[in-house]
Amino acid sequence: MEIRIAENCGFCYGVKRAVNMAQDTSDQLERSYTLGPIIHNPQVVSNLEEHGVYAVDSLDEIPGGTVIIRSHGVGPAVYEEATDKGLKVVDATCPHVKKAQQDAKSVIDSGMSLVILGEKKHPEVISINLWAQNKGIVIETEEKAKILPFVENRGVVVQTTFSQFKFQSIIDILEEKTQNLKVFKTICTATQERQNSAVELAKTVDLMIVVGGKNSGNTNRLAEVCRDVGCTTYHIETAAELQLDWFNHVQTVGVTAGASTPDWIIKEVIDTMNEFEQLLANEADWAEDFKKGTVVEGTVVSVEDDKAYVSFGYKTEATLNRTEIAYPAPASAKDVLKEGDQIKAVIMNHIKEDNPIYLSITRLAKDEDWQYVQEAQEKDEPIICKGVDAIPAGLVVTVKSLRGFIPLSQGDVHFVKSLDSLVGTEFEAKVLEIDEKKNRLVLSRRAVLEVARQAKLEEALKNIHVGDNYKGIVRKIMPYGAFVDIGGIEGLLHISDISWHKIKRVEDVLSVGQEIEVKLQSFDVESNKLSLSLKALTKSPWDVAEETIKVGDVLTGKVVRLVAYGAFVAVNDDIQGLLHISQITKQRNAKVEDYLTRGKEVEVKVISLNKDEKKLGLALTELMEPVATAESDAE
Repeated sequence: MEIRIAENCGFCYGVKRAVNMAQDTSDQLERSYTLGPIIHNPQVVSNLEEHGVYAVDSLDEIPGGTVIIRSHGVGPAVYEEATDKGLKVVDATCPHVKKAQQDAKSVIDSGMSLVILGEKKHPEVISINLWAQNKGIVIETEEKAKILPFVENRGVVVQTTFSQFKFQSIIDILEEKTQNLKVFKTICTATQERQNSAVELAKTVDLMIVVGGKNSGNTNRLAEVCRDVGCTTYHIETAAELQLDWFNHVQTVGVTAGASTPDWIIKEVIDTMNEFEQLLANEADWAEDFKKGTVVEGTVVSVEDDKAYVSFGYKTEATLNRTEIAYPAPASAKDVLKEGDQIKAVIMNHIKEDNPIYLSITRLAKDEDWQYVQEAQEKDEPIICKGVDAIPAGLVVTVKSLRGFIPLSQGDVHFVKSLDSLVGTEFEAKVLEIDEKKNRLVLSRRAVLEVARQAKLEEALKNIHVGDNYKGIVRKIMPYGAFVDIGGIEGLLHISDISWHKIKRVEDVLSVGQEIEVKLQSFDVESNKLSLSLKALTKSPWDVAEETIKVGDVLTGKVVRLVAYGAFVAVNDDIQGLLHISQITKQRNAKVEDYLTRGKEVEVKVISLNKDEKKLGLALTELMEPVATAESDAE
């Protein structure tokens, strides 16, 4: 059994700094107290208590001495209260948390709406929100983000130990719910490094051990991201929780640890696993013909739901577990095998006296299947995959006996939030990356779809012409417009090209799936970008005005706006004309408001019309006298 340790694991800078600061106070004569556990690791907290540093829940429990602000931070009121009580304050708040607190405060101070990505009850998130006057909206999932209302300005601050993978998917949702989104990516670099290292390691091993406090947010997320890539994962606090049967038939084990896990606990875990390895690897004096890795041919002698027993000429029958018959594993071994079947398999374990022998058909098939995908990559040919499990990062697939992975960005030609629809289906994909030693196979369905899409696009482009009208289907609606499919190629219908009238929301006029007719306004050959227009299919209000309104016409209009030099009069729902002050009265230095009021109907004559400049000149049919005021009547 090979043990591999993640490149980045264990104490981060902020946690190490906090623990050191707490240990330094233990040398003082007076007692020291941490406001809450200094870090989320019960072993470290217990060790500090043995040296005179005690964890308390509130300042009321501290009679005097030194209070240590833990790495998760607190709100500003705690500092004030500690000062009032005469306590010496040692601030061990992680610098990254400090920054998140100040960023949250700046968002609120600037008048923006604040969203905090993190666990609502986590002490770090609570402290960040306290610096923002508790005005932040705390969300942890994409589902919570989807129900947020649209706002003009929004700031985002992130819990330092938040999952970087979940962070990006939530930001994508908030982008569509905010006009101006300011993102403070306050995820700690150490957290990102640990998550990246854990994910990369989990992809290459049979089993992952994550070491750290059960109440540690960053440790729980390490276990979460390892499981998300499909690796069996156990989260433990100490070596005492390790179980020998976890490592049966396991070839490679990965180890990572949360940012609040000290090195001595990690070492105890690794030492214990090395002892397990010795127990599992002690071989007796067995026949050379039957050892780990030997390919044998045998007969199925009995079948149960979870396993089958195979005779292959050795003194005992071997066990073929359901999970080693095929990948993905059948629901029951009886669905695939029956008594009397002849099979070829490989011995998986070191043979020991009186211990079972385990066989695998899938391991034997993998060598041939790795060769198959290698040749497909060299020839740039697609291969058949089957979707098995959709996870936030993409889709786990099978290629014959191999497990592969399609990243979310490689699942479709368009951005998608999930590849759930591909689970249980077979489709073609191209090989992007192969590493047999690390059991890594990365594929792209998008590469196959792009070829078909490009062919369809080229054919469609032959039949389109700028200025022509086309029937189309609304495929996607964005705040700035809609994407319309006009026969295999999508073009942008900008919000300003939907109607001659100003509209606030595209959804008020169009809906996804709606069939509309549009005019192709322009086509960029290099980028294959099409610009479409809906309003170009109808005459503009000024075109209609040019046809229906003539100089000299007398019209009845309504005053809609007063300005220093005259008034604007609406002659219909779409057209407004200028009634200059000189066309209202001959009085010098006259004020428009002395003659007209908003909403007043007046009879006007058209004196000029310029469609290109969108200007309509008007004159009153009869000049007006000023409206009498109370003062003038008194005189």
